[in-house]
Amino acid sequence: MFFPQRKYVFLDLETSNNKPDGEILQIAGIMTDDTFEIQESFDFLIKPKNIQKGDPKILNLIGYSEEKWKDAQDLEKVLKSMWPKWKDATLVGWVSHFDWARLEKAFFDLNLEDPFHYKIDVASMALVVFKEHLKNKILPKLSLTQVCNYLGIERGKEHNAFDDAYAVYKVFLNILNIDIGKTYLKEEIVVYTDGGSLNNPGPSAIGVIIKFGNEIKEYAEEIGVATNNQAEYQAVLFALKKIKQLIGGQRAKESKIVLHLDSELVGKQLMGEYKVEEEELQKLFVEYWNLKKDFGEIEIHLIPREENTLADKLVKSKLVKLKLIP
Repeated sequence: MFFPQRKYVFLDLETSNNKPDGEILQIAGIMTDDTFEIQESFDFLIKPKNIQKGDPKILNLIGYSEEKWKDAQDLEKVLKSMWPKWKDATLVGWVSHFDWARLEKAFFDLNLEDPFHYKIDVASMALVVFKEHLKNKILPKLSLTQVCNYLGIERGKEHNAFDDAYAVYKVFLNILNIDIGKTYLKEEIVVYTDGGSLNNPGPSAIGVIIKFGNEIKEYAEEIGVATNNQAEYQAVLFALKKIKQLIGGQRAKESKIVLHLDSELVGKQLMGEYKVEEEELQKLFVEYWNLKKDFGEIEIHLIPREENTLADKLVKSKLVKLKLIP
């Protein structure tokens, strides 16, 4: 270990352009203890103030859109919430001076002192370690993607702050010859789902709540004509598909989904305790089983209806909007 009893923050930023005035649009990464065991992850989309100054090519690379950023948070709120967690930690990045230069300005503007004890640049470490590989063209160039490919590390999505920070973490541990197989992220994503049908079968809706990192997402969707059980299945399927969309396939593979629902039939069918005899439910079960393979682990919790009120309210809110219930 470099600094005993110090936390490490593996962090990456995405900005609106590569110039000094580029706005921070995403801050993400992981925090570890001094043995590099992961303790926490974070992923924030940041609300821009002058997006018109952004470079269109860069905005396209990071996937910026008003729709995707509609729930983005203020930079001040994010930095003030994370400052105590980052206090006295060591900042680690691929080209850490790029990220730190922008964070330093943001902290200065907020009248906050530098929270980090030290900064480590992993690209510089890689340059020393792979100097001969670069010289002999075994490693084509010193980029995070090329180094990950050379080391056989799954890269994740380029220009996504979380995936980049996580890739840096893996490269860092590989360079230090630490058994990264024991320390990989097992992010826990908490989900509540519910589904409801009028007249069973009849017009139906689903409600889904997804909690990951520092974010909570809520969804209420109409699904057409279905039974109550079909709606319950549809809510689960919607949740899993939405999680993959939100965090990406690579991160999903290393995540644990903790799924809460109040339907005994559907819950015990998903856990393999009840047979799936109804034809339409069999089709939905197969779809769930195929989706399940895209995640590290799915843990199912059957909960009383009174503990699932938020998801239930989302279902009812959609049926009210459709003027199906008063």
